[in-house]
Amino acid sequence: MVPRDIITFPMLPVARVVGPPEKLRALEEVLNSRTFARSDQLQRFLRYIIELELAGRGEEISEYSIATDALLRPRDYSPADDSAVRSRAHALRRKLQEFYEFESPNSELRIELPKGSYRPLFVTRSEQARLPTGPPLPAAPQKNFTLSPLAAFAAGVVAAGLLAAVVHLSLAGPRANRIDPAVREAWGALLAPPGEVTILVGSPALAGLISSKADAPPLGLNMFPAPDVLADWYTSLNLSNRGGPVYMFRARTYTHFGDSLAVVTASALLGSAGVSFQTVPEGLARIGTVQGNGLLAVGSPTYSPAIARVLKAMPFSIRYDPALNEEVISDGAPGSTARRTYVPKRNSATTYFSNVYGLITVLPSQPGRERPERTIIFSGITGSSGAHAAAVFFTSPAAMRDLQRRFAAQGHNHFPPAYQVVVRCGLDGFAALNAVYEAHQVIDRPPVIE
Repeated sequence: MVPRDIITFPMLPVARVVGPPEKLRALEEVLNSRTFARSDQLQRFLRYIIELELAGRGEEISEYSIATDALLRPRDYSPADDSAVRSRAHALRRKLQEFYEFESPNSELRIELPKGSYRPLFVTRSEQARLPTGPPLPAAPQKNFTLSPLAAFAAGVVAAGLLAAVVHLSLAGPRANRIDPAVREAWGALLAPPGEVTILVGSPALAGLISSKADAPPLGLNMFPAPDVLADWYTSLNLSNRGGPVYMFRARTYTHFGDSLAVVTASALLGSAGVSFQTVPEGLARIGTVQGNGLLAVGSPTYSPAIARVLKAMPFSIRYDPALNEEVISDGAPGSTARRTYVPKRNSATTYFSNVYGLITVLPSQPGRERPERTIIFSGITGSSGAHAAAVFFTSPAAMRDLQRRFAAQGHNHFPPAYQVVVRCGLDGFAALNAVYEAHQVIDRPPVIE
């Protein structure tokens, strides 16, 4: 059995087992709360320290790393001259206390940031004693260097991989099976053990680069010489250099970063419910022929033909707007004046996206099926960040309870069989910071999926 992390304190009894999936849910509950709705910096602060802690890198958390990696301070940041981290830590402790006292007083697991430390702690309801506080963390030495966007992306991929590994290991142990009733109702048959769920992940068309020997091209099909501009760039990275020219190859076996985060988020929930699942790339399964409890599809119609077919028949869809030269989410037919259109925002200084939108599509079992299947699709615009936001929203107890209230106001006593939800999220690089409700649409006559 894979060991689970256990919280212990001097002179206190050993706490119950708390796995990474439960900790991730506690984090998302805080980030999606009303208390933190307008606190982007505090959200980045909290997500950063918790993801490092869950990845086994808690020792790396320092005032300097928080300032430069979470609060986006320059690399010449000096803790002696700038108290931003200390003031934000004080505000974070106050906000966490406010959230658990007024918005979620019955939370089974609480996040705390002890005074004098920047490493988060997870405290169960049974632990009544005050947590000890440690000495202030020393500031990391100042470093004069810059991190390119590509290097920042690579670092994010590594962190996501470590986090995914932690989640995977936790699921191998005993399952907590403590799912919020609103979340359980929203997911329906997909959370009914002991069935199996298929996670279908869209695979974008990519061109990879590989070096070759001077006297022979690399083995494999679909190899062709890379243009000089790409070959020079590849060589400048000091990657594998075999003495020959650089070749390109076509591939559809990779996933986008945000799609991977969406799968990790959903996998944690499925594992906690005691449901087994298999993840397959698109092309090995069809949405209309799922087995077991149902299907979760992740991706964008820009690179997922299966998702494109489904969204084409839905009220909300992802479309290209030629006037804006952007992908948008809208509920109008192509060529018509859409009633609701959601356009991503860019940072005027960097042109990177600062706000994007995700789209959740829920459909019932198909006609003629006896099993209570359900299909859920996490999609979004501007690549894969929207899909990550959709997954964060749909696994959040607070968000699902709020969605329940919105449906009830329309006369629905339960989650409708078919509907769509649009969510908005801010971005920190390539990852979604939050997920906020924007709109929903109940589908009275869901189409048949082939």
